[in-house]
Amino acid sequence: MLKRLLIIALMAMPVCAIAQNTSNMKFATVRLQEIFQLMPETTEANTKLQDISKKYEDENLKMKEEFEKKYSDYVSQRDSLPENIRTRREQELQEISQRISNFMEVARTDIEQQQEAMIAPIQEKLMNAVKEVGVEGDYVYVLDESSVAFKGSMAEDITDKVKTKLGITQ
Repeated sequence: MLKRLLIIALMAMPVCAIAQNTSNMKFATVRLQEIFQLMPETTEANTKLQDISKKYEDENLKMKEEFEKKYSDYVSQRDSLPENIRTRREQELQEISQRISNFMEVARTDIEQQQEAMIAPIQEKLMNAVKEVGVEGDYVYVLDESSVAFKGSMAEDITDKVKTKLGITQ
């Protein structure tokens, strides 16, 4: 019987040690999306992306106007055109339509690539600030609040500290 109690006591010691260590652990949450939206770099990147998008939209509009004009001319003259000219104009309209589609695909891809290129350094700056605050505060984990199912009273919200680290006063 004494042997059993000794074995149980020895088995319980690591559990008690782990429980004591976890009580000293610090956890934090941060609202990354909120901070990201407040960063001046994000506003600047969004403005640049809107300008690029507007240029693509303007060019697309010109291409569509060209298509509509040629299509309108074709429709008004279709019955009076010889077969060869009618066929050539139909091919030309198909080519313009294909160019518009290709242009839109290239524009979409370019905008996505530029967005990724502009956003990546902003996200890196944000994550570095979170890491610095986490290290300074001796936190074991810093979690994005938007992906946390439950936040207990032991977890500290360090959003304001990260904002301060980034120089955001809002």
